[in-house]
Amino acid sequence: MKRALQILLPILVMGAGAWGGAWLVLNRKVAKPVERTPFHPRVKVQKVQLGHYQPVIRSQGTVRARMAVDLSSEVKGRVVTISSSLIDGGLFEVGDILLELDSVDYDLALRQARARLEVAQAGITNALAQMSSARAQMAQWEARISREEAEARAAIAEWKLIGRQGEPPALLAREPQLKEARAGLESAKAMWWASAAKEKSDVAELEAARAAEKIAELNVARCVIRAPFKGRVDSRMVGIGQVVSPGIALARLESVDVGVVRLALPQEDFEFLGMKNGLRGGTNIVNGPKARFRSAAGGRWRGQVVRGLGEVDSGTRMVSVVAEVNDPYSELEDSTLSYGLFVSAEIDGELIEDVVVLPRIVLREGGGVHVFKEGKLHAREVEVILTTHDHVVIKGGLDEGEDVCLTPVEAYVDGMTVVLDTEGMDE
Repeated sequence: MKRALQILLPILVMGAGAWGGAWLVLNRKVAKPVERTPFHPRVKVQKVQLGHYQPVIRSQGTVRARMAVDLSSEVKGRVVTISSSLIDGGLFEVGDILLELDSVDYDLALRQARARLEVAQAGITNALAQMSSARAQMAQWEARISREEAEARAAIAEWKLIGRQGEPPALLAREPQLKEARAGLESAKAMWWASAAKEKSDVAELEAARAAEKIAELNVARCVIRAPFKGRVDSRMVGIGQVVSPGIALARLESVDVGVVRLALPQEDFEFLGMKNGLRGGTNIVNGPKARFRSAAGGRWRGQVVRGLGEVDSGTRMVSVVAEVNDPYSELEDSTLSYGLFVSAEIDGELIEDVVVLPRIVLREGGGVHVFKEGKLHAREVEVILTTHDHVVIKGGLDEGEDVCLTPVEAYVDGMTVVLDTEGMDE
C-alpha cells in the first residue's frame, strides 16, 4: 500500500499540473496593441525682414583733460600775491592773474634802460650837431681857399705884367694864407669824421638801450603770471613769500574746454565705426561717430569720437580711439563730467544696409540657424556680421519672408517634423 502511494502520488501531481496549465492556456486573454502617437516638438518662429541696422559699440574709460601743463615763471622773484582761484580744484578763465612776483628789481632795471636810452639819444643829437658844424667849417675853408687861390693868381699875373723876373715871393703868391686855409679844411674834415663815428656809435648804443628797455618791460610784465587757457588747478606747489626760479613748476593746470576719454575696442567692433584711417592715427577727423557717456551715479553726456591712436595693444589686441566731450565743467549741465570719472560709452556705428536682425537665441551650434518650412526644420548656414548681447545681425543666407526657428530643439535631425506654436505670435 505504502509503495503504491509512492508511485501514484507523483503521477497524480503531474497530472494535476498538466490539467491546470492546459486550462490557463485555453482561458488566456489576448492583449490589444496600443497605438503610439509620434512626438513632434513645438517651436516658435520669426519671419525674416530685411532692413537697416546701426550698431552700437560699447566700451568704457576714464575722463582726462585734453591738455595739462606745469605753470612756471619766466623770471626769478619772490611771490607776493596768489589768486584765490589758484587752489586745488580751482577754476579760472584765460588771462586771469594767478600769481604776482615782486617786481622792484625789474622796475629799477627798466628805469636804467630808459635812462640809457635818453643818453644815447642825446649823444646822437650832439654828434649830428658836431657834424653839421664841421660841414659848415669845411664850406668856409673851401671858400677861403678858392678866394686865396684867386688872389694869388691875380698877384702873380700882375707880377709878370710889370716885367719882374723869377719866382714871385711867397707872400705875393698867398702861400701862407693858402696853407692856413688848407690846414683848417683838413681839421674840419677830421672833426666831421670823428662826429660821424660818434653818431654811429651812439646809434648802436641807442639800439642796445631800446633792446634793454624791451627786456626790462617784459621782465616787469612777467612778474604777473596769467592763466594761459581756461581751466582748473590740479595741484599747487608754491606759497606766499617763496622765491621761485624760471622753469620751476608752480602749479599743475588742466584745460576744461574739452574732456577726453580713451576707449579700447575689439578690432571687429572698430570696423563698424567707419573710420577708414583710424588705425593710422593722426589729426582729428571731422564728423566722427557720435558717442554717449554715462557714469555710475546716472550722469549723462554726449560727445564724439575724434581720432584713432594708430595702434593695436599687443596684450589685449584692442584698438584705442579718442572721444571728446565739450565743456565738461559747464555750469549749464545737470552734472559735471569731472576728470578722473570712470564712464561707460555707447558709440553709434556706421549704418549697415540690407541685413536681418534676429534674437540671439536663433543661433545654433556651429553658427547656423534652423529654418521652418512646411512643418519641417532645415539647417541653414548664414553670414553673421555682428553679435550683441541680445541680437544677431545676419548679412546673407536668409531670404525675405522665411521663418526662422526661435526655439532650441534637442536631438535635431535635418528635415524633422515640428509643430508651429502660434501662441503670442502676431496675426
